[in-house]
Amino acid sequence: MRAQPGPAADSSPVEADDGKQGLPDGRPRRVRLILLIVLLRAAADAPIAWMLLFLHFQREASGGLSAAVFNAALFAAFASSHSALARGLPKRAIASLLGPDAVRPAQVAISGVALSSVLYLWRPLAGTLWHATGPAHWILSLLYLVAVAGLLYSATFIDYAQFLGIRTLLRSMRGQAPKAPGFSAKGPYAHCRHPMYSFLLVALWVGPMMTLGRLEFAALASLYLFTGTLLEEHNLRQELGDVYDVYAANVPMWIPRLSPWAPADCESTGQHACMPELVTDRGTRT
Repeated sequence: MRAQPGPAADSSPVEADDGKQGLPDGRPRRVRLILLIVLLRAAADAPIAWMLLFLHFQREASGGLSAAVFNAALFAAFASSHSALARGLPKRAIASLLGPDAVRPAQVAISGVALSSVLYLWRPLAGTLWHATGPAHWILSLLYLVAVAGLLYSATFIDYAQFLGIRTLLRSMRGQAPKAPGFSAKGPYAHCRHPMYSFLLVALWVGPMMTLGRLEFAALASLYLFTGTLLEEHNLRQELGDVYDVYAANVPMWIPRLSPWAPADCESTGQHACMPELVTDRGTRT
């Protein structure tokens, strides 16, 4: 639901300026730019918030096999469209129609609409795996909130403006070229390579009530996360080369290591691929 995961985007702050240099002249254009940023944030954030509420507040229903098949087809369509947008003909079509700098914002908007459609059309199923009451209800609810908090905390270590494509648009308006992907292993990314995915997996499976509808959603989303992460790992290795190989050799993919890893640690292990890029203060993307 990467979410474009993986430590491969720049989270260094935008160059200091007054917010006006190089931007389009005139208040109408500035208003349109602000409106675009607000809409992109809404397209990215609202579906995720909806999904988290959807997971926690479940209800029993009467849906059977046909509803389960419908849900699976619905999720498969979402997953296929989300993956297709990141590569191949759809990506080239967006670039041709809107320009290369608008590809990422368009992907975010389309993916947000697609996920919202899944949540709106999802058919609840009959049956409940568990429904905790009393202290167990509050303990499981607390664990769910901790997972959500961890997800949000991990997101503070990525360059969200770059993730949404906003920073690329702003740099284009200033006549600046896009920044090359950077790398950092700070915060939760020093413990595992995909902390946002790890916390999201916990949120998918932990809660006071697990209906069969939520079970199906959790299973499909988990499969998509696992598959997407493997593809993303391949892309990150191509993008970052030896830097990412060293990172992957020292930091687990899903289950966090207890002590945070630092690039300096690899010097003592003889991993000479610890290149200068590894210690830059650039951002992590997940």
